Amino acid sequence: MTARPLVHVLGTIHPNAIELLRQSADILTEADPFPSACDAVIVRIRPLSGAEIAACPNLKVIGKHGVGVDAIDVEAAAARGIAVETTPGANAEAVADLAIGFALSLIRNILPITLAMREGRAVDPALRVGWDLGELEAGIAGFGAVGQAVARRLVNGFGTSTATYTRNLTGDLPVPGVARVDSLDALLRQSEIVFLHMPLLPATRNIINADALSSMPKGAYLVNCARGGIVDEAALADALASGHLAGAASDVFATEPPEPDNPLLQQPGFLALPHLGASTNGGLERVGTEIVRKVLLNLGARS
Repeated sequence: MTARPLVHVLGTIHPNAIELLRQSADILTEADPFPSACDAVIVRIRPLSGAEIAACPNLKVIGKHGVGVDAIDVEAAAARGIAVETTPGANAEAVADLAIGFALSLIRNILPITLAMREGRAVDPALRVGWDLGELEAGIAGFGAVGQAVARRLVNGFGTSTATYTRNLTGDLPVPGVARVDSLDALLRQSEIVFLHMPLLPATRNIINADALSSMPKGAYLVNCARGGIVDEAALADALASGHLAGAASDVFATEPPEPDNPLLQQPGFLALPHLGASTNGGLERVGTEIVRKVLLNLGARS
C-alpha cells in the first residue's frame, strides 16, 4: 500500500480546499511543529526561510497560496530541486473588486464623512462633492491578471478613460479600450487615479517615491493592492499631509501588519486593510483549491 503524502499547511485555507487535500494526503497545521518531515508545504502570508526549507528533509514542493513569492527563499528551494507553485490569476477578481471599492470610497470621501456624522460634527463642505469614477483619468501600473481585471471594471463598468504601463506585454492589450503609455513616469503624470498592480522586485522597491508622487497631478489618488515595499510609505504620508494627493488606499505594507506609528495611519485621507485583497469566500476557494491541486500533482497524488 502506497503511503499518503504529508502536507504541512501554514495558514488558514478554504474548508473546501482542505477537504480536497484530505482526500489524498495527511495534513499538518500551524498547531504542529514546523519544520517537519512533510512532503509539501502550503503557505499563505508566513515567510519561509532557507533554513526552514533545509530542515524539511522530505520536502518536494512548496505551494504559495497566492502569487507573490518574495517571502519565500526560492533560491534555497531551487538549489534542492523543490518546486514552488503559485496561483496566478485565481484571486484576480477579488483583488480587483477591492481596488475599485477603495477608489469609490476615496473619491466620494466615505470615511471622513462617516466619521463626522458618527461624531456629530458638521460635514466639511469640501467633502460633500466627490467625483464620478468615469470623469477621472485612470492609470494602471502593471497589467497582469489583477491589472486587467481592474481595467475591465473601469472601462466596461464606469466608462473610465484608462491607460496602463506594462513591460511584460507586447502587441495589442488584452482589454479593449485601454491605452498603453511607454513609461511609468508618463502614466503617473497623466493619471488622476493610479492603481498599482506590479510585483515587488528589486527594480520596483520604493519605485513610488517622493519624486514619483510629486509628478502626479495635484489632488490625485493612489490605490495599492499589489505589494508592500513598492511605495515609499513616508513619502506617501508626506504627499497626503501636504495636500498634494487627495487620498490613498493600501491593502499592503512594507511591514505587515504595519506598526501603529506608521505615518500613513495618521492621515485622514488614507484607507487601509491588512492584506485582505483576496479574502472573499470565492477568492479563497479558488486559490485554495488550485494550489492544493498543483501540490498534489507535483506529489503524484490524485486530486
